[in-house]
Amino acid sequence: MNESRFQSPAVLVLTGASGAGKTTLILKLNDLAILGVKGINCDRVKIDEQPGSTDRQADILRHWISYLSQPKTGIELAVLDTQIRPHRALEVLSEAAIDYAQIVLVDCDPVKRNERLQIDRSQPELANPQMDCWAAYLRGQADALKLSIIDTSNNPPDKSLDELELLVRDLLTRARTHRYSIRADSDLDWPTTS
Repeated sequence: MNESRFQSPAVLVLTGASGAGKTTLILKLNDLAILGVKGINCDRVKIDEQPGSTDRQADILRHWISYLSQPKTGIELAVLDTQIRPHRALEVLSEAAIDYAQIVLVDCDPVKRNERLQIDRSQPELANPQMDCWAAYLRGQADALKLSIIDTSNNPPDKSLDELELLVRDLLTRARTHRYSIRADSDLDWPTTS
């Protein structure tokens, strides 16, 4: 393994339709101030269109993974708020050779999600049949891939946050244990043979 792979943080990709509750969870997760963990709203970045690319969400995920792989970001685990198709997220994470990654769907009952979009977020234009189909598609992919799902339909935000925090802490612990064992192995003075 090369040194750049040590520097890459673990990545937890949150995906879900608009209004499912991803951004609320990211903000609340950042309020917990878990050392080494940073929640990022991935859509709040302007990227240049990639030549020949047909998947903007995959390009955005690639952008953030590239940024996070730079030395000295101080991030051990990045929680990324996206709307990427789960199978595309798996492809991008595999391309980037991220050692520890997980994809989690944030899902919500369509009636509740549309209510949030219309009332809470004042974005009634997003409460439409296309968004309902997108949410159903993401749920189908998550079920097929056996991904973890946080359903925010009837959960108070703190209960959904508790679910996310458990996933984050588990992934962070696994990544830290892996990094520690690699560093310990590389620090050993192996005897030379003549």
